Amino acid sequence: MTKSFWKVLFREIGHSKARFFSIMLIIFLGVAFYTGIRATGPDMSQAATDYYAQQKLATNSIQSTAGLTQSDLTVLHQHRQQLTYQAVNYLDINQLNNNQVVRVAELPATQKLNRVAIVSGRLPQKANEIVLDQQARTLQPKLKLGMTYRIATTSQRNRQFTRRTFKIVGFVNSPRYVETTDRGVTTVGKGTLDYFALVKPGTLTTKVASRIDVGFKNLRHVTPYTAKYNRINRENTAKLKRWLRPQAAKRQAQLQRQARAQLAPQVTQVQQLTGQLPANSPILQKAQAKIKQAQAKINAIGQPTYLYTSRAANPGYSEYHDNTQRVVALSTVFPLFFIAIAALICLTTMTRMVAELRIQMGTLKALGYSNTVIGSEFLLYGGLASLLGTLVGVGFGVNFFPRFIAQAYGTMYNLPPISAQYIWPDILIALLIALICTMGSALIVLRVDLRSSPATLMLPKAPKAGKTLWLEHWHGLWNRLNFNHKVTLRNLFRYKQRLLMTVLGIAGCMAMMITGFGLKDSIGDISLKQFNQLWHYDAIVVRNGTQTTQQRRALHAEKLYHNDLVLKQAQVSVEKSGVADQTATLSVPQHPQQLKKFVVLRDRQTHRTYQLNNRGAIIDEKLAKLYHVKVGDQLPIKLGNRPTKDVRVAAIAENYMDHFIYLSPTYYHHLFDQRPTYNGNLVQFNAHQQQQENTFANNLLKHTGMLNVTLLSTQKKTSRQMLASMNLVVLIFVVAAGALALVVLYNLTNINVSERIRELSTIKVLGFYDGEVTMYIFRENLILTLMGIVVGCFFGDWLHTYILQTAETNNLMFSPGIHPLSYVYAAVLTLAFSLFVMFFMHRKLKRINMLDALQSVD
Repeated sequence: MTKSFWKVLFREIGHSKARFFSIMLIIFLGVAFYTGIRATGPDMSQAATDYYAQQKLATNSIQSTAGLTQSDLTVLHQHRQQLTYQAVNYLDINQLNNNQVVRVAELPATQKLNRVAIVSGRLPQKANEIVLDQQARTLQPKLKLGMTYRIATTSQRNRQFTRRTFKIVGFVNSPRYVETTDRGVTTVGKGTLDYFALVKPGTLTTKVASRIDVGFKNLRHVTPYTAKYNRINRENTAKLKRWLRPQAAKRQAQLQRQARAQLAPQVTQVQQLTGQLPANSPILQKAQAKIKQAQAKINAIGQPTYLYTSRAANPGYSEYHDNTQRVVALSTVFPLFFIAIAALICLTTMTRMVAELRIQMGTLKALGYSNTVIGSEFLLYGGLASLLGTLVGVGFGVNFFPRFIAQAYGTMYNLPPISAQYIWPDILIALLIALICTMGSALIVLRVDLRSSPATLMLPKAPKAGKTLWLEHWHGLWNRLNFNHKVTLRNLFRYKQRLLMTVLGIAGCMAMMITGFGLKDSIGDISLKQFNQLWHYDAIVVRNGTQTTQQRRALHAEKLYHNDLVLKQAQVSVEKSGVADQTATLSVPQHPQQLKKFVVLRDRQTHRTYQLNNRGAIIDEKLAKLYHVKVGDQLPIKLGNRPTKDVRVAAIAENYMDHFIYLSPTYYHHLFDQRPTYNGNLVQFNAHQQQQENTFANNLLKHTGMLNVTLLSTQKKTSRQMLASMNLVVLIFVVAAGALALVVLYNLTNINVSERIRELSTIKVLGFYDGEVTMYIFRENLILTLMGIVVGCFFGDWLHTYILQTAETNNLMFSPGIHPLSYVYAAVLTLAFSLFVMFFMHRKLKRINMLDALQSVD
């Protein structure tokens, strides 16, 4: 290519700066959105992976109902080539001065696993020093470095500390608690932890470890959350169970020996009394009876249960992955739809460019230039715009979108800021699509013109001939239209390609905005429908068995108590080949007819309510979708160590969070061949104040047999925080779609004006005012915009449905409806963009040089 060729190319770019930059801008928006959103999920996952590795987050944890001893550590030490382990002592307390539940843990001398990250201050170095969870400063803003921290709990637990007054020397985050507010459950106080505190070893008087953290070496370089990680982790858990299986019997024997050793002095005393007192002595008989009871209790000491948990048990660990997967799901469809609209507009723009340069093409052809050289100008023009748009788009998208979305989730998780990473396969795909948008469009348009003769090309393309519209046969309507309206309708249907491109472009942008607003509706409705419409209880009380008279009286005596439903609650596993196993809550109300006061079981679409019967179970809609079951089908469930049972599905009820299976007592007895043990209560309050609810939970857990009290207000707060962060993500989609809509409207309107410059100059010469000339174009744009809005509503509804299906996680179902107001918002924004574009076009139309435009080229 000669120097003159490059001069012509750059001169064309200079003469058509608006067109060049419009192509660049469209490519920029498409590429930025595509690469940025596609990189967000991997960036968020990588940030978590790096954090877990840096802080050496344990892969597994071991707990026992009888505590963990040096013998357990010795077993793990024998396998030290495969793992790293660390014993942790902790005690959960309820601070009586503020009713907050705190886990006080001894910080190991060497943090082999679960290294805490210092937010401010330092770690404790002396026995009187303490560091607090960063969450403690959120809950108690008065806590500062250097202040005195006092443990003030029950007298029984106070005795388990060697000291209870400490100096605050630091605030930290722990990799065990990725979520900012959730610290897990406990059997103390209200049933949920508020924050943790770390002290020097020797602060607690306990002689056994509360937990052993384990880090398997074969998982150090395996990416968390992947199928490979889960497979190896299952194998590792099986190893732990096999290694520690003999420890239960050993621990049982040890506990029995310790109990006999404590009883030995009393046995000796009784033996001495036997020689001193007659056999029928009441004192001797009473002492012997006590010894027999004590020995019976010793013999009744059973084997402790060892509990094995993985990282998934850590608050926020799985939830963070679920949120990254939602972003990944959105990135599979939305950006492609976005970039498809960009390709459509590029095709229209390149078509116009080829039409404008027909005379130049004919001249070059007459001078002997080949079709390859002539066409290369258009290819390079479009390629250069694509390349520049891609470079800027990648730089902006990869660095902005992931950080903005991660920052939206940043308030929910204790994770470091993400690092932008360039995912080259996605970047290359974006560049390829951008080049196809421009260079491919140019090739499609050039294939006809390059075959024409120079004489044909050097003449302007003949205007498209007008045709009689079908509306003209409707004389009653057509005769009532004025001249301007008739011209508008004829122009619309005269240029069918422009009509199609404009309607599709606007419809695409409208569809994305509807999808964005629709996602906001679907996400926001989850909390509203679940907690306000479906669940009508405020707390869940869990016991270790059937409710006693004392427990019932304690519950009814609480000031907050209004009503309750006694039921059996248990976790069951739903297992079926080809589908990932799901955990569901099995609920069996003692009085099924009262269930409707606490839980609404209804059809999502018709709102028809269901009643429990003796012919099957009522399951949630998401569970039915996952396992592809309908009313009358069988669903396999497994309760504890019992054999799998097939449950008949009697009805499918509306539900959005987690999985639930409801059975009647009779059907439960038929299914499992035993009567249910009613170990829980759904409780309704007569008031809703957080302090009173915490007191309610604390009071109940003081009674024997009470295991846990879950407050729905806590679940609601966590749910709203998660959904609020998703709203910020949705905002990005709405803003990006709006920006693309603005560019699309501007580009199409600009092309429309450029194509009809002679026509517009003619009507100006005939005496049309500037406002009338603008309305001449605006009427067409308004009709096309309205048509695009209508078509976009259907596209948006389809796109919204598709994205919901891909963005949902296994235990979450979005509300599928779009609020009517969302359609209105999207339509108003689209119309506003159209008005905004016409404002700038009006200024351009006023500056039209009629003499230049009407010059003949013959």
